[in-house]
Amino acid sequence: MRKIAAFTVMALALVLAGCNTWSGVKQDAKDAGQATGRGIEKAGEKIQDISK
Repeated sequence: MRKIAAFTVMALALVLAGCNTWSGVKQDAKDAGQATGRGIEKAGEKIQDISK
């Protein structure tokens, strides 16, 4: 559990260090959310392909 918390803190620090403005933080979060959504969608497609 501590590893997950440490990873989360490190990831947040990297995101905040990567941009200097709040709008940059919001854009980074939006991009990360979209990338996660695409990954989940691709995983779902693979599962459907395997189950056929």
